[in-house]
Amino acid sequence: MWEPFADAASIERIAETVQQAPSVFNTQPWSFRIVAADRIELRVKGERDGVDLGHWNRWLRSDICRPGPRAREVAISCGAALFNLRLAIRVAGHDLAVWLLPDPERDGALLASVEIVTGRIKKPTGEEQELFEAIWRRHTNRWPYTIIPAPLPIIVAMEGAAAREGAWLRLLRASEARSWMRLAAKADRDPAFRPLFPDHVSLADYGPAPKNRYPRTRKDFWRADEKLRFERKPQLMALSTDDDQPVDWLRAGQALQRAILTGTCESVSAAYGLAARYHAPWRYGFPVRRHLLKHDDVARNGVSVSFLTQPLERDDIAAVPRRWPWRWPFPELPQTVMRVGYARVAAPAAPHLPPDFVDARSPGGPDGDRRPERRWAM
Repeated sequence: MWEPFADAASIERIAETVQQAPSVFNTQPWSFRIVAADRIELRVKGERDGVDLGHWNRWLRSDICRPGPRAREVAISCGAALFNLRLAIRVAGHDLAVWLLPDPERDGALLASVEIVTGRIKKPTGEEQELFEAIWRRHTNRWPYTIIPAPLPIIVAMEGAAAREGAWLRLLRASEARSWMRLAAKADRDPAFRPLFPDHVSLADYGPAPKNRYPRTRKDFWRADEKLRFERKPQLMALSTDDDQPVDWLRAGQALQRAILTGTCESVSAAYGLAARYHAPWRYGFPVRRHLLKHDDVARNGVSVSFLTQPLERDDIAAVPRRWPWRWPFPELPQTVMRVGYARVAAPAAPHLPPDFVDARSPGGPDGDRRPERRWAM
């Protein structure tokens, strides 16, 4: 019988996988507690990790019965880490059961409990193996994207991937994208709008400031010494959920990570690889055997993403309902907006905080004493 948390090597492999998930300002606000040989809990980082857990409780139990600033983004980040954890367990060949928010009243920091079925082997599917491999290819890229847009079949695949996790991802029309960028520029000019989290992104992972009228990336991550022209018509995708509760934020995070990894899998290509048929021009009813992506690095790295969420954060800080700034025919709540495309400059690997895995298992003796908690930091 496989015991995933019996040795440091297994924990290290799982921890490295989880740490690659995207998070707000690269804060990686998750913590994992091993409570049994086949069960692990996902938590918001507590006071022992330098994060005041009282902030999280105030965010969730605000006086106006609405989530406070950044609670939503923290939960979305933890949902992305949860999806990576699920992939790591499935690639190891085991089923799992995920219990979201198992004890919301007594322990609001406990976001999910994951139980691993260790008694039998279930081979991972080809899709799960490819998604797992794409975890290390995915990087947030804040540089200009090429004039070649992400192909619509890949966009549709990303939308379908998000739907499998209970969220809705849709490509914005050109007019909607312009409206969103205008709102992002307005939020950047607002002196009352400031990031509520410290910046854990290295300077090497910053991007240039745009010469265009409207921003294509967050102003928080602009290089002061560089200014470039970005794509004229960026592709923006909007992620939304049916409701706006903490469980919906966790679903949104898992949907976001599955969609990004799916786009990475479908777009990574050699000259005649998986994505070549999406770019090759058609002649006489057949695609010409010539890849339009002339830069090998672009094809090798696949679709890149960056986030443009200032208007949503501004609404959260102002405690006003979040709505899309256009007529939206779907009864959904906005969660995040991302820019997709092919970047000419490969994104560097962002530095990650030490993995936070706590072994809190009981020895199971008759006296019921607990062993000292062991913290794994690689």
